[in-house]
Amino acid sequence: MRLLVLASANVIHTRRWVSWFLERGHEVMLATLEPSGEDRGPEEHVLPAHSSIQAFQYLLAAPALAGHLRKFRPQLVNAHFVSGYGFLAALVPSARPLAISAWGSDILLNPEKSRLHRFRTRFALRAARLVTCDAENLSGVLQGLGVESSRILEVPMGVDPRLFYPADKAVFLQTHGENPPLRIVSTRRLEPIYDIETLLRAAVILKSRGLDFQIEIAGQGSIRPRLEKFTDECGLAKRVRFTGELSQAELANILREADLYVSASHSDSTSVSLLEAMACGVFPVVTDIAGNRQWVEQGRNGLTFPPGDFYRLAECLAQAAEDRELRLKARRANCELIRRKALWEENMRLVEEKFIELAGV
Repeated sequence: MRLLVLASANVIHTRRWVSWFLERGHEVMLATLEPSGEDRGPEEHVLPAHSSIQAFQYLLAAPALAGHLRKFRPQLVNAHFVSGYGFLAALVPSARPLAISAWGSDILLNPEKSRLHRFRTRFALRAARLVTCDAENLSGVLQGLGVESSRILEVPMGVDPRLFYPADKAVFLQTHGENPPLRIVSTRRLEPIYDIETLLRAAVILKSRGLDFQIEIAGQGSIRPRLEKFTDECGLAKRVRFTGELSQAELANILREADLYVSASHSDSTSVSLLEAMACGVFPVVTDIAGNRQWVEQGRNGLTFPPGDFYRLAECLAQAAEDRELRLKARRANCELIRRKALWEENMRLVEEKFIELAGV
């Protein structure tokens, strides 16, 4: 299959997606407005950006995209992020058949920003023969935007079990006993929607109660300087470490060493970060939102708290620290849940099958 992918090349989920199809023997071109960097592969082609206004960039990139389509002659176009690259693909009549992949905020948040955002979203969705999404809440919103259920493929991206797996049980019991510092990890990007500040405010409460803990914040983003300054001002510098962006292998190692995983996100579909933590046996403490409720049941395989409620988050962290039996039960349940529903290879094969059907090969 000749597949043209339209997406942000500087995002790890795009690179995983493209690499998977390449490794399966498909011919792939990645067209992007956001290049991955100096080490980009031969399949990556940068579209010209003639405007600092993002919405205009998509409009102005349409002729360049049409040129790539004439040369590459893809059998299927797959655009990621509905109101951005999906809108760009919809503008170019030759970008057909079109499959659009929704990422979460492009459906949950963007259509509510303005009439223009809603128009771009609906315009893109009307052009798509298929819309992929990774969660029940996204599927429901898509149908509310006029996408028939027959055009929706709901499948989480999943995790690679060769990288993300729990530590040996004996090692787990040994390293998580004898009262070592509670190890808390966050692997979300340092952007406002993921609300890392709520975790830091909860840490202030835990510190005041005398709880011994260490926090690893793995990720990069636009508000890192602000979060580091806040950490220093709160007297948490010795307890919180900002690691920056890590490789998948480094991330898996940090997760296997952790006791608790925290996501304070205000909006999510199925979070790959959450699935990775669950696959590594880390106890999840996450916001009580629809995307998380699909995977975490309060008090059974994790704990939840209202978005922005740092006091309740602190209570959940303290409860999880004390209830070792709950963490062990959740570890078993979550590893089994990932095995049944969230393996990368198995789920991507479902996407591949649908793409091949659309491409007619």
